[in-house]
Amino acid sequence: MKIDIVPFAQEVCQKKLGIHHVLVHRGDDLLSSFHFQQTDRRIDIHSATKSVVSLAAGIGIEEGLFSLNTCPVDVLSDCLPENFDPAWEKVTLKDLLTMSSGHERKLMDGYSAVPGTVNRDDLPNKDWVNYIFSQKLDLAPGEKFVYNNACPHLVSRMISERTGEKLVDWLRERLFDPLEIHNPQWGTDPLGFTCGPGGLQLSAEEFSRINRLCLKEGEWNGRQLISKDYMKDAVSRKIETAEAEKKDNDDFSAGYGYFFWRNYRDNAYYLFGWAGQLGIIFPEYDATITLTSYEFQTQMLLDTVWNTIVPQLRN
Repeated sequence: MKIDIVPFAQEVCQKKLGIHHVLVHRGDDLLSSFHFQQTDRRIDIHSATKSVVSLAAGIGIEEGLFSLNTCPVDVLSDCLPENFDPAWEKVTLKDLLTMSSGHERKLMDGYSAVPGTVNRDDLPNKDWVNYIFSQKLDLAPGEKFVYNNACPHLVSRMISERTGEKLVDWLRERLFDPLEIHNPQWGTDPLGFTCGPGGLQLSAEEFSRINRLCLKEGEWNGRQLISKDYMKDAVSRKIETAEAEKKDNDDFSAGYGYFFWRNYRDNAYYLFGWAGQLGIIFPEYDATITLTSYEFQTQMLLDTVWNTIVPQLRN
């Protein structure tokens, strides 16, 4: 099977969308690609990194580091401030993975245009975990989805605390080496721990391997890198992300798994990073679509994919 990528490229040009690369795979077979830039260099996949942290959590659960019911305050007790909200003692790993930690506001933005907002790299407190635990909770844990960069960073630090390794190093033999992602580059917090919210550098082709691993429910070259049960759980809808009336036409309102977004069409789900880093997985069509971009009209990007590529996958 071949995919005619020209209609996608034409619509991208008509809409003036800032796509860099697009790759369409069925299984591991490359069906089509289009490169708006000459070279496929590694770039920051931004918040799509969170989905890789989810994969790491799945590995950690399988290896017995913790369970979905483990409380981050128990694992990271050395980082607790003297006076912290006791509601934190009820927050679990599952609450972190579903962005329902109990905050009603965003924390630790990497980029913000809101006047007066302090981005995470400029926080006076360089121990991000201590800073996170110093923030009061507004809601009951698990009650409401609120996109929050504190959650994936706590997961990263939980793994480091239980293993004695930075997350990026711990994942080398478990994830990066099997996927042949050599010398992985991943940003850190001010203390040198792997940044959970973002910062993983991948080429579009390397990113597509992460997406294909998800499609195959954690299996790669005959080896189960992440538990199949965890993968099925992680990409299913665990929490609602918006009011019911928005669910039928907005991919950010279609629900959320464990650091994975759901699509409202074709039973698909996706990894998403700032400025249009997208890995869209179609289990029913055994297909993935990988995009790297510098584009902020994310819904328009997704609609362009559905207008031009997805109808061909259905055939």
